[in-house]
Amino acid sequence: MTLVMVGVNPRRAPFLPLSASLAGEGALGAVLTALAGHRSVAEALVLATGERFEVYAVVEDGVDSYDLVLGLLGSAANAGADLAAHGYFAEGADAAAHLFAAVAAIDEFAAADEDMAAAWCAGVAPARARGSFGPRLEALGDAARALAARLAAADGAETADALGATVAELARRVFDHLDRRQVLAVGDDGLVAAAVAALAQAGVGRFSFVGAALAPHGAAQASPVVSAEALPVALGNADIVVAAPGAVPLLDKRAVRAAMRSRRGRAMLLVDVSAGHAAIDSRAASIDDAFLYTRDDLVRLTQDAPWSQAGRAAQRRAAVAEAVRDFSYQLA
Repeated sequence: MTLVMVGVNPRRAPFLPLSASLAGEGALGAVLTALAGHRSVAEALVLATGERFEVYAVVEDGVDSYDLVLGLLGSAANAGADLAAHGYFAEGADAAAHLFAAVAAIDEFAAADEDMAAAWCAGVAPARARGSFGPRLEALGDAARALAARLAAADGAETADALGATVAELARRVFDHLDRRQVLAVGDDGLVAAAVAALAQAGVGRFSFVGAALAPHGAAQASPVVSAEALPVALGNADIVVAAPGAVPLLDKRAVRAAMRSRRGRAMLLVDVSAGHAAIDSRAASIDDAFLYTRDDLVRLTQDAPWSQAGRAAQRRAAVAEAVRDFSYQLA
């Protein structure tokens, strides 16, 4: 038995009338019934979204599954056109690779709002009801959901890294050179850690911490942990402050003004990474030579920035390749 995927090209003329005919009540059920009733089809599932229509099936070896599936689809949907001239096909590991690429939104038909893992889940119930959902398709669906979860977790990490890179870019814009700059990191937060790592990579070697224990790998000098009582002095010495709420009370305008007075006109970059309660008083932005950015500012600046996009597609392709490799063992 062979795993196959047969789809109708959404960029061809028959796709829209086919989608319209399948939107009627019971139309998808008729397609599944036709597939499940064919002697050469052991398992079948219809995956339908507004952007694609695909059938995943397990068929007998040697069967012309492309013509078989599109022929049954055309008959069940009363399609006027010959669908065989407007489809695409993959089998075995390539069929799995196509689904996984769609889940990762890196295939040629990917749409921004398309949730392929959810679409697969929606196709399971009608397939079960007609007895066409078997162990091969169940294993394929499990692998697709696992990939979706892995990509979601990776996206969260990529977002923090991209925002951290934006902090480093802001530091470059405020200061000509970063190698002698002092960073004060306030709070044990994932985005604070990402910003510290990005600043270290950009050349900063001097760090001090409040409420966080570890210096970035490769920091040029020892990185002390500052007590809350010593915070005013540390704040005055800092060129760059990255703060999350909770470790200390709000860094209010008066504290920032006092720090700036001690700096005698030297600029300070303040970054508040909080998603809720502020870590730095927003009024500090009105102080001369104090440059305050919030998390919302970071998100806005990061959108479409080269450093936020770099490597994302490559990482997704690598995740898809690994998922295909793992699933291929089940096809053997």
